[in-house]
Amino acid sequence: MKIVWERDTQHSLTIYARLSYDHGSITQTGLRESDLEPIQEWCMDNRCGARRSFDQFRFRNETELTMFLLRWG
Repeated sequence: MKIVWERDTQHSLTIYARLSYDHGSITQTGLRESDLEPIQEWCMDNRCGARRSFDQFRFRNETELTMFLLRWG
């Protein structure tokens, strides 16, 4: 299983964390706080995006989003 990112269709600079399983399903079921804590810390340390809810991260611009996805995508 690994974390994949899904873009919000209404807010292009917002993404949601989802889990991808070996058998091909993608869901938020099974995602834990401990999975997202290191990502949130990285965002704060690098001033790149902000966590808005349990599984949602928002960015100021496309450059920030790209930098985030290069690290966590």
